[in-house]
Amino acid sequence: MSWAIVDITNFYVSSERVFDPSLRGVPVIVLSNNDGCAIARSEEAKALHVKMGEPVFKMRDRIARHGIQLRSSNYELYADMNKRFNAVLAEHSDTIEIYSIDESFFRLPVLANGLGDVTSAHRVRAAILRSVGLPTRVGLGPTRTLSKVANALAKATEKVWGGVVDLHDQALRTRLFSQWPVGEVWGIGKALEARLLPLGVRTTADLAALPPAIARDVGTVVLERLVRELNGIECSDFTVEPEAMQGTAVTRQFGEPVTSLDELREAMARRAARAAEKIREKGLVASRIIAFAHGSRYRPNPPSASRSARLSPPSHDPRVIVGMASRMVESMFQPGGVYTKCGVLLEDLQPAGAGQADLFAAPDPRAPALLAAMDGLNARFGRNTIAVAAQGYGPRSFDTKRSQKSPSWTTDIRQIPIAT
Repeated sequence: MSWAIVDITNFYVSSERVFDPSLRGVPVIVLSNNDGCAIARSEEAKALHVKMGEPVFKMRDRIARHGIQLRSSNYELYADMNKRFNAVLAEHSDTIEIYSIDESFFRLPVLANGLGDVTSAHRVRAAILRSVGLPTRVGLGPTRTLSKVANALAKATEKVWGGVVDLHDQALRTRLFSQWPVGEVWGIGKALEARLLPLGVRTTADLAALPPAIARDVGTVVLERLVRELNGIECSDFTVEPEAMQGTAVTRQFGEPVTSLDELREAMARRAARAAEKIREKGLVASRIIAFAHGSRYRPNPPSASRSARLSPPSHDPRVIVGMASRMVESMFQPGGVYTKCGVLLEDLQPAGAGQADLFAAPDPRAPALLAAMDGLNARFGRNTIAVAAQGYGPRSFDTKRSQKSPSWTTDIRQIPIAT
């Protein structure tokens, strides 16, 4: 079996275009929280020299002159589209490893001639486009690293290779590697690239020719394994699995400044509930909570405070975590202060049921059924259909600005368009 990796072309923009055909063929930018900066760009926007992370206020003239379309981040949509394209992958491969929100590794057969199954790769691309509406590129190789390099080459040469590149062919690898900069190789950051340059390593071919022992001295065993994988030798312990989550944070800038205790408490409750939801999705509980709130450093005497506490027993129950965060707000609130951001961090995470029980705290026997019902309803009808009362209900002025957000087409039944 060979490795393949599929990535979605301009994932955020492509997801927006699936449900809004008016965005096709025109420059589109997806914006960061509070609609501040560009975090995704269509090919048309890239051609207008819109840079990743560029602030919107610096390109107002370009936006008006070229009719650039703006969309606020719709993370609910993007997460659901990720699930959808991976479900299609599962119909074509029995091994899938999600690498990021827009990329997944999967397995395909090796042909009798030793090459990758390019025909099946094109079939996967066609299936994702047909079933989900997302354009893709696929890289094939005998190792994960080679498939990742092949995928990068597929992006750069899509008009030449048709969106699929296979690096099972040693002669093709030799030819392409001699022209591919080492800094473009998966796992080679700027710092490591700078250490390789004095050794004469400037291209992928140079890196593949580096003796493994030298690679280990320069970049530890990880670089040694990467070099071996570039030469077609699969390292079973060279994995893309993320490390176990040690903590999670939900922090948000306010859409409008907050000056009252009630508003700050409600804003904190929303962040605490989302943090609890994130660890619950992973089957984890937290033993420590940190809450903070502060004002803008550009204002005189901005308020700033944080509080921390142990959760005993460890918990992922929003009632517990929101209650703790709310009490922290009351102790850190400064009357007359103008707050612009708050957040909650959950730390010391561990699998639910694995931690030491608290001798003096009896768990709520109804909690598992209650949380399962709550999560099930929210998954079916949209986030916060059922919520802790302290979160409040409906939009608030302090919510993160997403003034140009598209509807949650696939995750909120109230926003599904109805034909009349």
